[in-house]
Amino acid sequence: MRIRPNYIYALISMTLVLFLAGVFGSIIMQSQQLVRLFKERVMLVVEIENGYPESDIRALEKTISAKEYVKENSVVFTSKDEAAKMMQEDFGTDVDLSEFNLINPLYDIITFHLKAEYMSLQSLENIEKVLEEDDRVGDVSYEGSVAGTISTYWSRIGWIGLAVSMILVLVAVFLIVYAIRQALYTDRFLIKNMHLVGATPAFISRPYARKGVIGGILSALAAGMALMVLRWWLIRQIPGMEDLFTMSGLLLIFVLMLAIGIVITAGSTWMTVRSYLKSDVNELYE
Repeated sequence: MRIRPNYIYALISMTLVLFLAGVFGSIIMQSQQLVRLFKERVMLVVEIENGYPESDIRALEKTISAKEYVKENSVVFTSKDEAAKMMQEDFGTDVDLSEFNLINPLYDIITFHLKAEYMSLQSLENIEKVLEEDDRVGDVSYEGSVAGTISTYWSRIGWIGLAVSMILVLVAVFLIVYAIRQALYTDRFLIKNMHLVGATPAFISRPYARKGVIGGILSALAAGMALMVLRWWLIRQIPGMEDLFTMSGLLLIFVLMLAIGIVITAGSTWMTVRSYLKSDVNELYE
């Protein structure tokens, strides 16, 4: 059987549907881990009062690192000289403040991330209060608005996204069924003639169903490759994504996509062939 353009369009549509299902399936499966990842990316900045030697600052750094609420290996000390150099690099200037007898207005800082379970406004306020009791600490700042909205809006966004994706998938499935029906439209007389000369419905349907299964497998493979590319890009853009979207999780998603692809394409092809078999000859001219 020659592969017609309509059938190719159906496979492309199927690939897009499976890719969309795979993306949202991954998000739903890893929703809690995603929330944890975003929570632990919120940075706290501790500004150090001027006049303290580096030994005192390093001691404070160790004290903060030992706190139960601090994410492991997230504490970083940045001196005001290092901060000035980073600012010069960001603004593309090589101005040396000492040449103009200017005082570096920046502060030595210690930055760190919290464990996800401590990322609530109440916990942040308590941590800020405790840290500011130390005489070496001048100020504590954090992205409070982000911290307060991650948990509040994530669930709502997730449900809205799920509803929208389900609507899109349903629409796409109807389009796929229509595309497959159009792809088989030119074979409607051949299908009916084979039935009239005594071929059984199973015999007639088998090659078309086999073609549908192959199409579903190809669509699933293409969608799986697209998911792998998306995972690779996310890992390069966002640290920690390799722990979130694991290969085992993607393998499970791929198996589900493979099953969905085979069921939709083979099922649609089977139903279309059966509908032509049940049709009256005159109806095939419509």
